[in-house]
Amino acid sequence: MTGFTSLCLFACTNDKPAENGQDATNNPPANSKIAELENKLQQEPQVDSIREQFVEQLVQNNQYDKALAQVETLLQKQPNNPAYLFMKADALERKGDTANAIASYEQSIAAAGLFTEAELRLASLYAETGNKKAEILCDALLKDATAVQFRSDILFVKAAYYNKIKQAPKALTVYNQIIREDYTYLDAYIEKGLIYYDQQKFEDAHKVFAQSTNVSNKFADGYFWMAKAEEKLNRTTEAIDNYKRSLALDQSIAEAKDALKRLGVVK
Repeated sequence: MTGFTSLCLFACTNDKPAENGQDATNNPPANSKIAELENKLQQEPQVDSIREQFVEQLVQNNQYDKALAQVETLLQKQPNNPAYLFMKADALERKGDTANAIASYEQSIAAAGLFTEAELRLASLYAETGNKKAEILCDALLKDATAVQFRSDILFVKAAYYNKIKQAPKALTVYNQIIREDYTYLDAYIEKGLIYYDQQKFEDAHKVFAQSTNVSNKFADGYFWMAKAEEKLNRTTEAIDNYKRSLALDQSIAEAKDALKRLGVVK
């Protein structure tokens, strides 16, 4: 049976799924690599390792339907291979097919017996859909989690579940726990601050966002959300400065650009 540690690594470091769930256009180097693997596969269709690499490239370049077709070929030979079931779930998740992704993650875990990466991905989808299984699975994972980063990831998913079901006090408790245990986990500050922001507690939100930039003065999202809170607090000059800081660190924050145009700083 193919080992699945390396598959987890590639599957979990790709970009987010295409918003429409469709295959995206690829750049020439990506097409070249894909074409190379496709040619090898035509010559040696029985070599599973080539097909696995082909799936990896297809997923990395958002060609989810093609990747799923290749995974099905692998599963025809080894229907209970946890790695292949994980690959299928990963492609389905990135495609936006949440229900089938959940089913495939569940199958992968059942086949493996113990598959923490798949369990965390499954817990995240449970959280996204407001399924109480998210809380149960996260608590089970926490019992054996010793690495700080992994504990933080699990707790972050648990808090996301509480957010989804509108349990803000519970979510805040978990975000505070993450920050206590791992103060460098920047996303926890943002999500905590957003709870206050949504409650229109803009001063409290601003303090939390500012804490994130104290941890890392290169955290673009922290400056962006500081600026958003400052606008709500009528601190326009400070907001402009922080929108500029966020853009200096990350030019892709389109909303910061729009805010500067709205505030008359740029045309």
